[in-house]
Amino acid sequence: MPLGRKKSNPYRIAILGILTAIILIQNFVPFLGNIPIPPLNPTIIHVTVIVATLVLGTKDGMIVGGVWGITRMIRAYTVPATPLDWWLWTNPLIALLPRIMIGLLTGLTYKLIKHYFPSKEKISMSIASVIGSFTNTIMVLFFIYLFYGERYAQAIDVDLSNLAGVLFVIVGTSGVAEAVLAGIVAPLIATPLKKIKH
Repeated sequence: MPLGRKKSNPYRIAILGILTAIILIQNFVPFLGNIPIPPLNPTIIHVTVIVATLVLGTKDGMIVGGVWGITRMIRAYTVPATPLDWWLWTNPLIALLPRIMIGLLTGLTYKLIKHYFPSKEKISMSIASVIGSFTNTIMVLFFIYLFYGERYAQAIDVDLSNLAGVLFVIVGTSGVAEAVLAGIVAPLIATPLKKIKH
């Protein structure tokens, strides 16, 4: 067992380092991590976190998600993409927690489905990827509504009573698009990386 751990450590460190570097690049290079459609920026960075989870495990997925969250907060302070960034994305419950939860729920879903359907590897990865993506979208929008509902409604010129409906529309449009992207792309990237691991 210790021998197996020694063999896997260089692989883990290498993949973890590469994915962390990708997260940093996606956060700071325009159009590589976010599609700037104000007031929210639909993201493709969640795919990197999901791939980390599928390849390295739940713990490492949460670490990569945490790196994304911290980097997102730094970016909000230093190079905000929209006027709303400085008060939305500097809140750790919005910027950090949902990103960590991507790793947790993706990993738990993947393990659960694989336990009952061990031969359905790609389906397990796809479903887990979709769950991870929706985790991020729903949690971010829920915390925005909870903490900044009135201010956010004013910023996007929507009546507060209609804000929940607007956020549901975001889940049903960009949220679904992000989830479909994750369900297709993450397994395509994770599968060869897992083969290299073995």
